[in-house]
This record gives sequence, C-alpha cells and structure tokens, in this order.
Amino acid sequence: MFRREVAGSINMAMDDISSGERSSRSEEAYQRLRIRIRQENLAPGARLPGEPQLARELGVSRVTLRRVLDRLMAEGVVERRAGAGTFVRDRGFNGPVILDLASLLARMEDLSTGLEIGERDVQDVTPPLTVFGALRLRPGEGVRRIARQRLRNGQIFAFGVDYVPSRLAARIIDADLARDWLLGALSGADSAVERGMQVAGAEAAQGEVARMLGLSAGDPVLSVARSFYDSIGRGVLHTQLFFRADRYALSFDALRAGFGLRRVEA
Repeated sequence: MFRREVAGSINMAMDDISSGERSSRSEEAYQRLRIRIRQENLAPGARLPGEPQLARELGVSRVTLRRVLDRLMAEGVVERRAGAGTFVRDRGFNGPVILDLASLLARMEDLSTGLEIGERDVQDVTPPLTVFGALRLRPGEGVRRIARQRLRNGQIFAFGVDYVPSRLAARIIDADLARDWLLGALSGADSAVERGMQVAGAEAAQGEVARMLGLSAGDPVLSVARSFYDSIGRGVLHTQLFFRADRYALSFDALRAGFGLRRVEA
C-alpha cells in the first residue's frame, strides 16, 4: 500500500514538472516566433514555413507549435488558412498592445494607494456566464463576488466588482476588503500572476452601477474589465470597474525609447 502511494505521489510530481516544462517551452517558442516576425519585417500576407519545418526551427513539438500559433492568431498577428498555411496578418490598429506585466501591476497598485473604500457587498455566488469564461472556471466552480465603492478625497469616483474563484476566496480577509488592491492577497506560489488582460469601453449606467456611483440611469460611465491568470492559465481575479466620466479620465504617456528609457515591446 505504501509503495503504491509513493509511486502515485512521484507520478503526480512528474506530471507537474512536465506541465511546467511544456508551459516554459511554449512561452519561449511564442516569444521567438513573435520577435522573428517583427525583426524580419514580414509583410502582411507573407507565408510562414510549414508546421513541420517551423517546429524543427523552434525546437518544439507540433502540438506545442499549434498552441503558439493559436495564441498569435488570437492576438491578430497571424491567420491560418485551411489547406494553405499560416500567414502574417495586416494588424492595422486592431491587435492588442503587449505591455510588461510587472510594470503594469506596479502602476495599478500605485493608483490604488490612497483610495477609500465606501459601501461594499460580499457574497459567494454562481458566476455569470461572462465571468465563468473570463476566469476559465471548471463546471460547478463558484466565485466570491466583492462589490465596492471607491472614493478619492471623499468623493465617489468608481465602483468595482471583483470576482475571486472559490479555491482562492479564503485568502481574502476583512483587512483586504478595506484596500482596493486584492492581487497581493491572492498571489502565492500556486497562483502567481503571469498574464493579464484589460478591455476598456463606455456604457450607460444602470441599476447597481448607477446607484453606487451616485448617477442617474443612462448617465455615461467608463467601464474597464480586467482578468488575471497564473502560469498555467487559471483565472486568479476578474474585475469589472465603472468610473464616473466627470471624475476620471483614462490616459497614458508615450515616450520614445532612449536616454536610459526601456522600450515596452508591443
């Protein structure tokens, strides 16, 4: 019995190592191919080598290569045509901008400093369909819904709803709910954030959003959805933020690389 348990533990550990190695090889191949497309100045419509050749050049299996190509296709870098191959896509202004995650998280944490938390509501719920997909949850997996007002200088300027997978919800304590920044409490050896996605838009305030922001139904708000994932793609946190348009503006500084500045790869 003891031998079977030890053997099972060893097999599980080997599976974890193999999964980590596959993830590492996939990420390395993704970065190499993306850089290659950019550095060779491949024109829109240029055909990439066939999968067998490309897999050999990148030193990965064809299964790993397909994951890499799927990721580049989702980002609008390439397109795959049945029976014809993989081609560089004319991205125009439609593709996402790839930012350095560490710098982005540091900036977001800085912006959270000094915020006051107003009215809040915490519940364990069945995730809405959009949240289920955003967090890549398993069937039957629940979430903790944390809805909170954000105030600056005593004025309500944002309302946010954080969705935390049930497997991580116990890490959030009362003291965390008084702070805007939750990722620090959720990040650990088994859930370190490795990737994030953000989508910004505009909509009309309704229901809970209008009430929490002190607006009338139909007033404009800026909406921002953010999702964060660990190294194996599991969702760590999904946040839906709504900002009063009269108290918040989304802006960024664009600086040319050089003079000691590091270029952000996009």
